[in-house]
Amino acid sequence: MTESKYITLMENIRDSCTIVDLSHVMEEHMPAWPTQARYGSTVYESYDFGDPAIHSAIYMSEHTGTHIDAPKHFIRNGCPVDKLDIKTVMGRGVTIPAENCKPCGLFTLDQVQQFEHTYGAIRRGDIIMFHFGWDKKWALQPDCADFLRDWPGLDGAAATYFADRRVAAVGCDTLSLDAFGADDNVCHKILLGSGIPIIENICNLPELPVFSYVVGLPNKFKGGSGSPIRMAAFIQQENQKKDT
Repeated sequence: MTESKYITLMENIRDSCTIVDLSHVMEEHMPAWPTQARYGSTVYESYDFGDPAIHSAIYMSEHTGTHIDAPKHFIRNGCPVDKLDIKTVMGRGVTIPAENCKPCGLFTLDQVQQFEHTYGAIRRGDIIMFHFGWDKKWALQPDCADFLRDWPGLDGAAATYFADRRVAAVGCDTLSLDAFGADDNVCHKILLGSGIPIIENICNLPELPVFSYVVGLPNKFKGGSGSPIRMAAFIQQENQKKDT
C-alpha cells in the first residue's frame, strides 16, 4: 500500500466513526481507594512566575482514574504493565449491560450466557466492559462517597469463563471488578492469574452499542503493577444505535 493510500485509509477510519472517550479526566480530588495515593499536581514553571513556559509535577498511584491492572498487581511473578503487549487493549469491545445488578451484588455466569444467547458468543481477544451504571456516581471529593461504596461486581465463575475464553481484558465502570466488601478478590486472582488485565473506572459506556472497536494505551511504568489508561471506542456510523 502506498503512503498516500495508507493515509487516506486512516483518515477514512477516523472520519467514518464516532469516537467515544472512555477515560475520566485526571484531576485533583478524584475518587480513590483509601489506601492508594491521591492525585496531585504542582506547578513548577509558569508564565505567571516570569518563566517562558508552564509545566507541572504530577503525583498519583499507578491505579488512578481509568486504569489498567497488570497481572503483577496481584500475582507475584505476573507480567508488569511495561511488558504488556501494546496490542493488549486493541480489539472488539463488548459492552455488557449490568445496570440491574444490585449494590454489592454479582453479575453471574448465567447472565453472561444469557447475554451471549442474545448477542452472540464472547470471542478470544474481546475486550469485555461491564456497564453497571456506576460512573454516574463519579464525583470529586468530598462528594464521591456513593461511588466509593456498595458497587457491584463479577462473580468468580464468570471470571473463570472469560479466562477460559482467553479474552484480552475485562473492564468495568466501578472502582473494582470485585464487588464492594469482597475480601477474596477472586476476579483479580482468576483473571490476572491467567494473564488477563483488568480495567477499572471506565466512563461513557452508555454511549456505546454492544459491539465497538476499542483502543487503550497504558503508560510503560518500569515494573509497574498498573497504569492510568487512555481508552477510546470507535463506532461505525451504521452501528450508532444500540444493538437490539
